[in-house]
Amino acid sequence: MKTFVYLGVRCNAKNENTNMTTGKNLNKNLETFLRHIDAIKDTLPMTMLLIQPYNKKANDDFMKFLKESVEEIEDDNGKKRLLVKADESKKFETLERNASTSSLANKIIPESLFVSLISQYDAFLTRLLRAIYEIKPDVLNGSERNLTFSQLVEMETIENAREFIIDKEIDTVLRRSHSEQFDYLEKLIGIKLRENLPIWQTFIEITERRNLLVHCDGVVSNQYVKNCQEHNCQIEKTEVGDRLGVEPKYFSIAYKCLYEIATKLTHTIWRKLLISDLKEADRELNDVCFHLINTNSFDLADILLDFGCHQKRHFNDSLKNVFIVNGSLSKYLQDRKDEAKQILDKKDWSASSDDFKLAYAVLTDDYEKAYKIMSKIGDKGEVDKSDYKQWPLFNKIRTEEKFKETFKFIFKEEYSVMETPMRPLQELITKEIKKNKELKEKTFKKVESAKELKEKESTTPKTGLPQVGVKRKSRVRASK
Repeated sequence: MKTFVYLGVRCNAKNENTNMTTGKNLNKNLETFLRHIDAIKDTLPMTMLLIQPYNKKANDDFMKFLKESVEEIEDDNGKKRLLVKADESKKFETLERNASTSSLANKIIPESLFVSLISQYDAFLTRLLRAIYEIKPDVLNGSERNLTFSQLVEMETIENAREFIIDKEIDTVLRRSHSEQFDYLEKLIGIKLRENLPIWQTFIEITERRNLLVHCDGVVSNQYVKNCQEHNCQIEKTEVGDRLGVEPKYFSIAYKCLYEIATKLTHTIWRKLLISDLKEADRELNDVCFHLINTNSFDLADILLDFGCHQKRHFNDSLKNVFIVNGSLSKYLQDRKDEAKQILDKKDWSASSDDFKLAYAVLTDDYEKAYKIMSKIGDKGEVDKSDYKQWPLFNKIRTEEKFKETFKFIFKEEYSVMETPMRPLQELITKEIKKNKELKEKTFKKVESAKELKEKESTTPKTGLPQVGVKRKSRVRASK
C-alpha cells in the first residue's frame, strides 16, 4: 500500500483497496455460511441426545400400560385387537400421544435441520451474488429488469435504482433450480464451475430431497426422479411413492457437500475476479483447511487442500507450500504416512526456509533432524513457542521426551500442554456418557427407513405399537 502512495499511483491504490474490501466480503460470506452449517451440524446430535431419555421413558410407560392394563381379543373376522377399560381410556390416550410425539421427534428434527442446511446455502448464494455485483457492476448492464419513469422518480438516485435492480435480479435467480443457478453464475463470470466437481451429483440430490421434504413430506415424485436422472444422481433403488428421510449418515454427507461446494465456489470466483488479491485468497483458503485439520475433519481437509494445491495461480511459492505441507499433514494424522510422503516428495525442499524443512522432517518421522532444525530456528525464528504447542504438525512429536528437552533448551522453560477448550457438543456427549455408558457408541437414533414406515402403516400411528380399542361396556372402539 505504501509503495503505491509513494509512486503517486492513486488510482491503482484505490483499486487495490476496493479489491481488498470485496475480497474480504467474499471471505466473510463464506465464513458466515460455514459457521452456520457447523452450528446446525452440532445441533442435531446434541438435540437427539437430549430427547433420547424422554423418548425412552414415553415408550416404556406406554408399553408398561399395554402389558398391565390391556387384554387381547379376536374379532369376528379373526383379527386380533387389544382392549382397554373405559375408565382408563384417558390414560391410554395420553400415554399413546406421548409415545407418538417422542417418536415423531426422531423424524422431524433431522429433517428440519437438513432443510435448514439448504436454507443457509440459499442465503450464502444471495450474499455471494451481491459481492459479485459489487466486484463487477458492469454485469448488471445486461439485466432485463425494467423500471417505469414513476419508479425512477420515487427512487431519487441511481444508487437506489441499482439496489432495486439487484434485488429483482437476485430474487429471479433464487426462484430457479439449483442447477440453473449454476448456469447463471457460469454465464455471469465466464467460467465453468462444474468441471472436476465430483460432488455435483450429491449436491443436486440433496437439494432435490429438500424440495421433497418441504413440499411432499419426503414422498418421491416424478419431478425428483427426472431431475436426479438428468444429472446422473445415483437413485436406482428409489421409486416414485417411496418416502425419503434424513438418517445421520445422510445428514453428514449433505453437510460436507455444502461445505465443499460453498468453499470451492467462493475461491474460484475470488481468484477469477480478483487476481490481484491472490495473497488473501491463498491465506483464507489455507485457514479453512487448517481449521478442518484441527477439528479432525480430514476427509474435507483432503478435498479442499487438493483443490488449493491445484490452483493455476498462487500468490507465491511460500503460500503454495503451505497447501502442500498441510495436504501431507492431513494424511500423516490419519496414519497414511506413505501418502503423506508422496505428497511432500513431489517438490524439492532443499532451497526452502527452515520452517518448511522442519515440517518435512516431522512428517517423514526424521525426529533427530527435526530437533536440530528446531535448535537452528531458535526462539525468535519462523516457528515460535505457541506454534510448537498448538500446530497439529507437532501433535505426535510433542509426546517425545526429546522434543520437550529441545523445547526447554530453546525457550528456557519447561514444555507444558496448552489446553484447548472442548466444543459444546463434545462436552455434552462426555457428560451424558458418564451418566449412561450405553451412549458411548450411539449418540442419536437412526430415522426409520421408508420400508419400515410402510410396514407399520397397519399399526398405531408413529409408534409401531398394536392397534388398541377401548372397552366401553360391551362395545369395542378402535383408537384414533
